[in-house]
Amino acid sequence: MKTKIFKSSKLNFLELRYIKDITQCQKMHLHEELTITAIKEGSLHISFNDSFKILNPNEIAIINSNTIHNAILNSEIVKDGYVLYIDKTYLQSLNLGISLDYTFLQDDKNSFINLCEVLLAEDISLLEKEEIFVEFCLSTFSFQEDIKEVEKNSLAAKIKNYLDENFLEDIVLEDISKEFDITVVHLIRVFKKQFGLAIHSYIINKKVHKAKELLNSNLPIIQVALQSGFFDQSHLNRSFKRVFQITPKQFQKNLIS
Repeated sequence: MKTKIFKSSKLNFLELRYIKDITQCQKMHLHEELTITAIKEGSLHISFNDSFKILNPNEIAIINSNTIHNAILNSEIVKDGYVLYIDKTYLQSLNLGISLDYTFLQDDKNSFINLCEVLLAEDISLLEKEEIFVEFCLSTFSFQEDIKEVEKNSLAAKIKNYLDENFLEDIVLEDISKEFDITVVHLIRVFKKQFGLAIHSYIINKKVHKAKELLNSNLPIIQVALQSGFFDQSHLNRSFKRVFQITPKQFQKNLIS
């Protein structure tokens, strides 16, 4: 049984487990966290609260904390299972206004699977992982928030200035929200509505332009990657090419001094 686990001390409100080949979990049990489960192949018979549902691909099962349940294979083979554990106190802090009752939801766009793959990826920053996680919560639980235009413009500009000064630091959304005494949800919505970019996308853009500046000094590309805030050279290459349609090496090679 191949298993992968994502857990970070900086994002201690969530934990993700990936299981390649799923086995029975017949014993009734409960979790202190809210859980979201999905599979790519096969089906699961999930019992809960004296009832049951069949979980199929392209669906997600959301089980509230402290809800007794179990999962039994409903087909000969069940593969590629994802279980996300979310601290309920954190969810409540987002002010999503949701009841968090057990439910099955269609996941036609596979947004949950995409979230899981992002969380498991080793070359994606914690900030990007956190932002995609919060955006998933927003879309899944259909939360709406009104943003006053005057407040939005002023606050968004302050957030942008903060990011411009700290984009090379290892920051997460909580750091930024605390700086401005706002919720993570409000932070994401204000910034994206004003600038049309997710916060992690804006930071990547800043890092790429910093790398471009350093490439002009003929530094080795690996040093450029590290000094502009990327994990490694390959991460820089992908991000740089996405913005400039050319690799850092090609850019540096074709510089005319």
